[in-house]
Amino acid sequence: MSRIEVAHGADHRLKQASQTVYKQFLAGRPLLIFCSDLKRLEAFSQYLWGVNPTAFIPHSPYHYQLSEKEGIPTLIKVATEIPENILDYFLEDTKPWLLNLDIACPPFFEVFDKVLEIVSNHPEDKQLAKLRIQHYKQSGHEVRFHQL
Repeated sequence: MSRIEVAHGADHRLKQASQTVYKQFLAGRPLLIFCSDLKRLEAFSQYLWGVNPTAFIPHSPYHYQLSEKEGIPTLIKVATEIPENILDYFLEDTKPWLLNLDIACPPFFEVFDKVLEIVSNHPEDKQLAKLRIQHYKQSGHEVRFHQL
């Protein structure tokens, strides 16, 4: 069973999510960021490049594998789709978490130990989050809430 962590009360969902990713990156935590909307994912990518005046978060599409000449693979991967074998795209000894930026529950989220959800104060975002949370609970997953 996946554990669902819901952080609610964000002023801006993508900005808050970029701060969350930054913390996970600094901790060395592998992470998959999912959003089926390519435009939203590209906008989020811009936040990752400018998360901090002196830092950025290197990230790549989940299926992109670096060669030995190109360097080490990135810990942070992004995806507009999630294949059933998604964990094969991460290093063997890692247990990535999933950050959902989509309006619906991501496919195959059950393969991740932890799913992170960021919910803004925007009424539409709150309503869509309620539907996702209902789905998680009905599927038998533990849901924890954190006020931002």
